[in-house]
Amino acid sequence: MDTTRTVNDSLESLALEANHLHRALFGCDAPEELRCQYADAVTSAPLAAVPPVEMARLIADRVDLEALELAMRRRHPRNALTQRFQVVCYLAEARTGNYDRFVSDDRRIFAAWLTLVGHVVRSAYKLAKGHVLLRSHGLR
Repeated sequence: MDTTRTVNDSLESLALEANHLHRALFGCDAPEELRCQYADAVTSAPLAAVPPVEMARLIADRVDLEALELAMRRRHPRNALTQRFQVVCYLAEARTGNYDRFVSDDRRIFAAWLTLVGHVVRSAYKLAKGHVLLRSHGLR
């Protein structure tokens, strides 16, 4: 009985984790199906162990996961947080409702360049913030 409860708690924890990662990437809650698929993927595939990532603590501390992942990816290209983000992104990309998030059919060149510049500035800010978060949470 305790084993079943532990497994269910673990799956619920992973579903909550998927929702936080989805919210960090897309600004909205993850669909229930994506949460379940994420939990299955993370439990069945080995994640990198270095550096150790305590997702529950990071979520509880309301850490900017996107900034932390960007900085962590620069130091350790293969890490558990990046792998988790990739799983959520891959699962989201496969949904037809997310087409506009991954593909732009807009042909306005000037608007595209402005958007690109905006994303470069935002990424630089997130990278700097992520490096601060790495130090403050002891994730070197």
